[in-house]
Amino acid sequence: MSLDRIINTLPMPKEFFEVASSTETRNRVNVDIIRYQPNNKISPNNEHITIVMDSGENLISYNNYSFKEGGNLPDDQSAIETAVNILNQILPDYSKYLSYMRTDYQYRSYTNVEGKQVEIPVMWIKFAHNNGTYNWVTLGPNSAIIEIEIESEWDYMHGRRSTEMWNNDDWVLARRGEGPQLQAPSALA
Repeated sequence: MSLDRIINTLPMPKEFFEVASSTETRNRVNVDIIRYQPNNKISPNNEHITIVMDSGENLISYNNYSFKEGGNLPDDQSAIETAVNILNQILPDYSKYLSYMRTDYQYRSYTNVEGKQVEIPVMWIKFAHNNGTYNWVTLGPNSAIIEIEIESEWDYMHGRRSTEMWNNDDWVLARRGEGPQLQAPSALA
């Protein structure tokens, strides 16, 4: 799926534009990380969308921190069906080998352009792939797509994720030595 198709398939506010891009290593391969925002000022955990793609233009990660408060979470079965449909649409061949694991209820937040903290409840819908990786779709109120993560590897010895978290501002700051190390289950920076 090309970047243009990803942008046309997944939520992307019209006022957002590309503000940063880089190539980094994730699971021992190079990936492209692209950040979109409504303004040029990048500050940690602000309103943004991050897309991570592999060299074959496959979506690896999508994080939507442009959501609005309000609305209701879908019921469990509808959420699972929505997550499966999203994965089938984005990676049809890959998604054939996914098995549903569980749904966790969590929260996501960011600071909007007015400096206000925006927080919503989410459903984190996790799948296992037969290649041993974990994958998930996170849905917010009204089934809004908040996150998609493909091929996240786990460090069983240390009880935490081993896949680099280029889509997480706090992890990137820790990686640069500009912020504290994240607690497990987040990956070591």
